[in-house]
Order: sequence, then structure tokens, then C-alpha cells
Amino acid sequence: MGCIKVKQTFKQVIVLTAITLLMAFALNSFLIPHRVLTGGVAGIAIIIQQYLHINTGWIILAINIPLFVLGFFHLGKRFLILTIYSVILLSVSMKIIPVNAFSEDILLSSIVGGVMFGFGVGTLIRFGASAGGIDIISLILARKKDLPVGMLITYMNVAIVGASALVFGIDKTLYTLFAIFASGRTVDAVHTNHVKLTVTIVTEKWNEINNALIRLHKRGITMTDAEGVYTHSPKKVLTTVITKYELSETKDAIRQMDPGAFVHVTKAIEVMGRFRKV
Repeated sequence: MGCIKVKQTFKQVIVLTAITLLMAFALNSFLIPHRVLTGGVAGIAIIIQQYLHINTGWIILAINIPLFVLGFFHLGKRFLILTIYSVILLSVSMKIIPVNAFSEDILLSSIVGGVMFGFGVGTLIRFGASAGGIDIISLILARKKDLPVGMLITYMNVAIVGASALVFGIDKTLYTLFAIFASGRTVDAVHTNHVKLTVTIVTEKWNEINNALIRLHKRGITMTDAEGVYTHSPKKVLTTVITKYELSETKDAIRQMDPGAFVHVTKAIEVMGRFRKV
């Protein structure tokens, strides 16, 4: 068990390192050279940098410190450690990677930079970390309100976009909107934990599947009696709601317990009651 956890942690660190470098490249090669913001703490840092002429990476680190405390109490110690690692690495990487425009096309840079940065944010969240800043606030709100993280991040960036209009002018603000929209949509495309699925299982090996799924996800399962019309064999119908992240593991567990089970998966529009948000 300990060996598995070590491997999982090692995989997390490798992924977080690669993704953080990608985010630093997106900022320094697509967004900062054209004074296009990404929103969030990075966007605030870019605005401050225009006045104080301090490296953007160090500003990001300074703003994040009080938010780390908030993340510790609401999202846990492991999340905080991985987030601190990601934020520090992002700050250092932005110091090392030169600020040099990869493309002279501002619109193209806004969209590409926003998509790359959003992909990074979504992947960090998916692997149990974040880029700090409003990502932490958005994750806390998403867990409490069960809303898409990318949508919350986009909404919270409205004030930052307004501030950027005062600093960079309306043209840069419009490009910033492109970057923020692209980033937010990409976050929700990568981080799909807000998507809930209803799984219906018709099986004769209901006890084995029931125990396997409870061990796997610790979620409630509703069971009803059924009968095969063609075979007249007694069966059970198991119904449970999971997140999209959990679908692959759920299908593997069902196949292992009963390869012949009939499984039907549908997207749940809304879930009420005691659904455990993870």
C-alpha cells in the first residue's frame, strides 16, 4: 500500500512539474510580452509589475501566501503542499524563462496563451493541486456549491479585467477577455469533476459489485429487485451517482466482478441530497 502511494506521489510531482513549466512558458511567451492578462493572481501580478517593475513570479508568490492558509483549512494538507510546490516552481520558472513573444499576433497569442494556461490550471486541479490565488477560492466555492471551477474562475476575473482596462486600455482588455474565456473553458474541459453521472447496473452478482463500488468510492447505492424478461432469472438493479473522474475505475470494478452485467451511464443534470463532493 505504501509503495502504491509513493508511486502516485511521484507521478503527481512529475506531472505538476511539467505542467507548471508549460504555464510559465505560456505566460512569458504569449501573454506577458503583449501585456495580455490571464486573470487571477497572475493577472494581478502583471498589473503590479507594470508599476513596481518587480519580477511577476515573485509577486505571484507574495499574493499567494495568505491564500495558502485558506486552502489548508478547506482543502487539506496534501493539497496545500502540492499547491505550494506548483506556485514556487511557477515563480522560479518565470524568472528563468525569458519574456519573449513567441508570436507577434496579439489575438493568436491571447487565445493560445489562454488555452495553454487553462490546460495547466485544469491539470493541476485534476492532480490534487492548483496554481494558487483565485483557484483556491474557486475550488472552495465549487466544493460548497457544486459549480464548475472554470466558470467560477472566469466570473471572478471580471474585476481583474476591469482593472486591466485602467492600466492597459480597452484594446488590451478585449484581448484579455479572449485569454480569460479560453482559459476558463479549457479548465472545465480538463477538470470535469463537476460533471455527475448516473450509473445503472443490472446484475446477478449484485453483492460483489455493491461491495466493490462502496470500497472504491464510498458512495451510496440504491438497489431494487428485477427479473430478466427473456431468461426469467432474478437480478438486482444498482443505481449510483459518481463524478466523471470516477467512471473509468467504476467500469473496471464492474467488469472484474461481473463481465456480463448490463451497465447504463447517463449524465445527471442536477444532484441533490447527500452527494459527497470530492
